[in-house]
Amino acid sequence: MANLVQQAGIKLDVTASSPEEAVHICGQLLLELGAITQEYADAMWEREQIFPSAIGMGFAIPHGTDESRKHVIFDQLVFVRLTAPIAWGDDEVTCVLGIASQGDGHVELLGNLAELIQEEDKLAILQNSQSAAEIAELLLGTGE
Repeated sequence: MANLVQQAGIKLDVTASSPEEAVHICGQLLLELGAITQEYADAMWEREQIFPSAIGMGFAIPHGTDESRKHVIFDQLVFVRLTAPIAWGDDEVTCVLGIASQGDGHVELLGNLAELIQEEDKLAILQNSQSAAEIAELLLGTGE
């Protein structure tokens, strides 16, 4: 799981004006890391239109459709923190965790995320830290 999040896939203080733009940024990051093909990036927005991925607490977890998993080269997560909240369905989102997964390799990390955002001190790190390394450690469950 240690390779699931790379510091190069963590972008802080990103400007996005809509969920579509935020999902596109996540898709581009995953493409740049070599984790997906363009077909998967496109499927991330397709899926988002069917079922918005905002999960509350300022977070969204966009990912592709089940059919698009064949376009994932390797499992990878990217973390994008926005400079200002954007309306995302019924929520306001500032942190976007883009997911590329061939199977269930991301499930443990999502469990970690669910726990993290319920702990105020760790939520504050995800929302405010300027250290990609610190965020990667928290997401991977290796940080304090």
